[in-house]
Amino acid sequence: MLMRAFHGFLALLFITFSSVCFAGHGASKEAAPAEPAEPEIGYYTLNPDLTTNVATLNSRDKIHYVRAKIALMLEDSRDSAIIADVEPLIKDAIIDILGSKDFSQVATNESRERIRTECREKLLDIFKDKFGKPIIIDVLFLNYMYQ
Repeated sequence: MLMRAFHGFLALLFITFSSVCFAGHGASKEAAPAEPAEPEIGYYTLNPDLTTNVATLNSRDKIHYVRAKIALMLEDSRDSAIIADVEPLIKDAIIDILGSKDFSQVATNESRERIRTECREKLLDIFKDKFGKPIIIDVLFLNYMYQ
């Protein structure tokens, strides 16, 4: 009987010692703060396609237009919400640039590239002024038609 009591005492001592040693370990421990995720390049497509008339040199000229499907390459994909909020400003800036060109200035691959670069620079200026950072990396013409 004395032996049983001794074994019971050892078991109780073991359980008590174990719980004291492991107190504070496990689920109650505070989680370490998560490191912010590295920015990932993202894309934002302007919808619908942008369509505008191009400038005419005189009243006898035929009316021409440009239609473009445009995507913006973002430095950080998490900035999509910012782009969505200022999408009307972005569209207006691009339409102003396209509408200021005459047909000869939109009707070649080289002129399309110049317009794309001009749109990029204009949007970079807008974002730097408004948000203090560029937000976009590039302007992409996914589709570009003129007539």
